[in-house]
Amino acid sequence: MKHISLDRPIPGFVLLLLALFLWGGEYVQRDLWSPDEARYALISREMRTNSHWLIPYRQGEFYTHKPPLMFWLTNAGVAAGLPERVAARVPSFLGALMALWAITRLAARWRSPRTSWWVALLLPTSFLFWNKGGFGQIDALLCGLEMMGLYLLFTSSPLHPLRRIPAYLFFGLAILAKGPVGLLVPLFVYLIATWAAGDTKDMRGWHWLWGPLLALALPGLWLFAAWRSGAPDGFFTELLFKQNIGRVAGEFGGHTQPWYYFLLYFPVDFLPWTPLLPLSVIALAQRDETLKNLRRLLGWILAVVLFFSLSESKRNLYILLAYPAAALLIASSIPNWSTVSAALLKRSRLAALAIAILAALGLSVLPFLPHEDVHGWAVAPSVTAFVVGIILAIRAAHAEPQSPRWLAQLALATLVAFAGVGAGVYREFNDAKTPHAIIPIAQRTLPEGNYVTLYKEQGEIISLYAQRPGRMADDPDELRALLDAQAADLIVTATKHLDEVQTLIGANHPHGFFSTGSKDKVWIAPLQTAPHSPHKPAPHSGAG
Repeated sequence: MKHISLDRPIPGFVLLLLALFLWGGEYVQRDLWSPDEARYALISREMRTNSHWLIPYRQGEFYTHKPPLMFWLTNAGVAAGLPERVAARVPSFLGALMALWAITRLAARWRSPRTSWWVALLLPTSFLFWNKGGFGQIDALLCGLEMMGLYLLFTSSPLHPLRRIPAYLFFGLAILAKGPVGLLVPLFVYLIATWAAGDTKDMRGWHWLWGPLLALALPGLWLFAAWRSGAPDGFFTELLFKQNIGRVAGEFGGHTQPWYYFLLYFPVDFLPWTPLLPLSVIALAQRDETLKNLRRLLGWILAVVLFFSLSESKRNLYILLAYPAAALLIASSIPNWSTVSAALLKRSRLAALAIAILAALGLSVLPFLPHEDVHGWAVAPSVTAFVVGIILAIRAAHAEPQSPRWLAQLALATLVAFAGVGAGVYREFNDAKTPHAIIPIAQRTLPEGNYVTLYKEQGEIISLYAQRPGRMADDPDELRALLDAQAADLIVTATKHLDEVQTLIGANHPHGFFSTGSKDKVWIAPLQTAPHSPHKPAPHSGAG
């Protein structure tokens, strides 16, 4: 076909097929896991069950940690007939696809059409980007929306000023996905990257005044609609002030980390391509025509890392926006590899191959590890892909030491291996990571509409799989008040709290044990709807 050519930017439908191959099996085969996937799926379910379309709720309490775009898109997937486990990952799929499209177009513009093909291989096979594209979390969606906005800003000019309008609309959607960072981070990236490239004239314009207002108009419309619908007391104070200021101060989620946190995690999460970064920087710095692009991409990466390093709260997924730039940096340098020393190229290649060998070995021993019920057939496709790719890469490097053909072989093998891990290996952890044992208990003990009472835990995954509404109690007084209001509840708590609950409600209630992830749980049934089967402790099945 005429348009399938390495001398033209990679077509969008090829990116779609690549994304479906890489993540599609995982979406279908893997259950929804804690904490984030189960939480967001439960919030989405409560939204459509109770028609709370403007104000998200979790376990019957309003939820202000995240804006509603993720939940809207999940429910759109459900309305389209997708299974819940797939619909919950539709936002991540859309975000990953948008990020791939945007960075490949920038690659074609800043370097060459062939570079876009290299980026399409390197970015989805970097660990963190692959991992977040497969999980039902907000960060892949956020990255995709930010990337679309950045693409439009970077390609705008006095000749194409209207591109800035959709750019800021994408930033507005990013705010609806995860709050103010959806606007602040990409604008900071654009400023630093443009300044580093020396294109300061592109930083001028009235869009710095009207653009942020346009972006804020989208979340503003949502907040106005929420206010008109009768938002509960404290919702706006919690959403607009406590959440944002508290996160910067590190008050939420136990994510307080030292300032150098991302300096440690960025190299790990960009594997297996991290060893190629020094080689790529040196190669791009060798020629004047590529030095500008090097400065731009380094400014992009440093802007993301610096922005989030200033906050006390840190998670490795916060800097996902840096990885498209890192992949483009390597891809842009490939034509320049002939300018660097053969020794540096060889060392970089050996380091990348060594990481792939370690990955293959790690997957190979997984079925033999204690407490991990992983079958050999589950890891075989990924191990085989790595082994074949390593062999082909070594042969290619031996035949043509200066050619990047070995990298193409290794990247394709990593793509197949990651797809195999998502569809096969992850599925092996479903029983350990999800509370399937609670499903028959809830069906036997609770009529639809009755509650699962969660004592001293949030337990979104319990409510999700029990398919019953949940409510939370953090102390004995709250538990007593909830049970006085409706006694016929199924209580779920950590095993260590069993004596405490029995002291409160009596020891004659039927109960049983199960585990989810690495946590041991106990269910306590109401007397009048006791299960027919006797309870007994379930063996711990591993953390997964």
